[in-house]
Amino acid sequence: MYLLNVETYELHEFQGDNIPRYEYVILSHIWGEGEVSFQDLQAGRGPSKQGYEKITFTCKQACRDGFRWAWIDTCCIDKTSSAELSEAINSMYQWYKDSARCYAYLSDVGESDFPYAASTDESGYRRISKWFTRAWTLQELIAPPVVNFYGGGWRDKGRCEGTIAGMVSIITRIPKPLILGEVPLSQYSAAQKMSWAAYRRSTRPEDIAYSLLGLFDINMPLLYGEGARKAFIRLQEEILKETDDHSLLCWTVPESSYSAWTLQSVFATSPDNFAQSRDIKGHLFDSGIPSAVTNRGLQVRLNLTRRLYDESSHLYHKNVACSIYDAELNAAECEPGGDSYINQMSIVLVRTPQVARGHSQSVNRYARLATPVLGRISIEKCYTDIMEAVRNRAGLIYIHKHLLDWEQDRFGEGGVHLQNIPIVERLSPLSKKIQGSDPNHDLKIKSVLYSGLAKELRDLSAGVPPNTETGITWSPIYSCIKFEKPPPWPSGLPCCVIFGIGTSSNIEEPYSLLIAWNEDYIHFSLKPSKLQMPKFLSFEYWSELNKLTKGRELPQREGFEELWTKLFKTPDPSTHRGNCWEMYGEIARTRATIGAYDIELILEREDPKTEAGEAAGNRLHLLVRASTIKLREQSVFPFGSVPKTWETEKDTYTASERHTTDKMLID
Repeated sequence: MYLLNVETYELHEFQGDNIPRYEYVILSHIWGEGEVSFQDLQAGRGPSKQGYEKITFTCKQACRDGFRWAWIDTCCIDKTSSAELSEAINSMYQWYKDSARCYAYLSDVGESDFPYAASTDESGYRRISKWFTRAWTLQELIAPPVVNFYGGGWRDKGRCEGTIAGMVSIITRIPKPLILGEVPLSQYSAAQKMSWAAYRRSTRPEDIAYSLLGLFDINMPLLYGEGARKAFIRLQEEILKETDDHSLLCWTVPESSYSAWTLQSVFATSPDNFAQSRDIKGHLFDSGIPSAVTNRGLQVRLNLTRRLYDESSHLYHKNVACSIYDAELNAAECEPGGDSYINQMSIVLVRTPQVARGHSQSVNRYARLATPVLGRISIEKCYTDIMEAVRNRAGLIYIHKHLLDWEQDRFGEGGVHLQNIPIVERLSPLSKKIQGSDPNHDLKIKSVLYSGLAKELRDLSAGVPPNTETGITWSPIYSCIKFEKPPPWPSGLPCCVIFGIGTSSNIEEPYSLLIAWNEDYIHFSLKPSKLQMPKFLSFEYWSELNKLTKGRELPQREGFEELWTKLFKTPDPSTHRGNCWEMYGEIARTRATIGAYDIELILEREDPKTEAGEAAGNRLHLLVRASTIKLREQSVFPFGSVPKTWETEKDTYTASERHTTDKMLID
């Protein structure tokens, strides 16, 4: 450790027990232009630099306060030595803690503005001093025994105590007793410490994590260049090596965030994820069951409760790939500012599905579903009962530290989901057959074709690279069409998906389900395949349309109708005017008779404002489900043949009328 002699301005090196604890002052500030480096000071170039003023002030104030030594990060660390820089960062919290006094210099604070900056932002609101928004100043506020604040021009703003400490507590969300040194840092949970670091920023992205080493009493190698995300995940891994604090898992994402309701790592990606966790503490009970970070992920024992979503969600619970659970943590929410437990906390996990025939579902591997809020379970029973439940029901699971490639961005920007109903019960080639069904008349999806796909996909177990033009792809793991990028798609062209419907015994698909949409129209029909215009979906046709528009978007209202008329027979009762991006709930219905089945299908847009659709977020999830499916009691018709009439509970339709009964609830 290098200390600066406040009289001679010379640097002296101290090691180990020779460091003069509580005999030096330390400066906390925000770096600016022209800071004086270690080499500048040694070479005598310091006085010519703009940052030299901070050094002279610190030394003069230290003399007035009766101290001989000072430490300033700009000139007391040889940053040309990676070893010395790593040692300094890993030791910095302790150096601030061992100082006699910390001078916090808030250069943007005016004569009587503390803790606000002298200038206002564009909207006219007063801004908090930047000092309170920087990553490194968090430990520089908590660690020292005494903090004195100074504003612009080195005006004394007072010691951090009394009213000033109260203001600082409100601004930083750090409890006042900790700021005053009345309560040790060890009494606060990992989530609480992380919440204090939320929304703080640093010049180098990795410093968001490195600046927290001291708060968690952690040491780890510095790898500048690894990025903020990796550095922060490494930090959390190191924390779990030292503590079994489940509050570290109590993070959330903003509801408007792209990450909301997507599969994520078990670890948070930023302290910002803990902004709502300031009242959460770990170690609700002594489980006696340690957790560990392994090469399979976080190994932990948790109580799991199945979460059931209905047909109005793309996470429909009967889909074998959507096994979703609430996992009870050994952490609890306390009364604000208190220690009384209110709720036990829980997070949402998704079991990793099977990926090959004969492969077990996942061997207890799970991914974290990032949610805007944490689950809360009211604590109405004694901890002894909770402990008993843990011993009896807690299962050993692994939560991914790194998502598998095919689990990343699971549903993209949305998709077309065939809900688990008889017509698609065997959509996944790995699913089991319906008990008691006749394999000769067992309806199933046998092929998929969509905009930009070069060739019809008949092997539904095969993955397909996303088309760069449309951003549409088929996901064999989750048995759905997935959007890789948000609409509208290039050139304003319609996008389509065709599902070929057949039976287990037939090779050909005499019927097809067509879904087509652009910003003005929606088409939804179940018709004989020869009427569904497979040419419309071909890669060559799509490319030709792109050439016609020369890659430019069509006018907002001109050209769409002409293009749509060329692609679809007009008028067509299966075509409806409307923008599906602006619709929620039921959009359209279509009916047909296929062999022995009378089928009515419903097209819906998942609504994030409903409990069932909460996981939709701001993505476009289109759901297809059956309203009524009747197996005729009379003799089975040859597949593809149609009787003259078919019956429903309310009406009878002739063969010529049956395709004109599509229902559109939103015009």
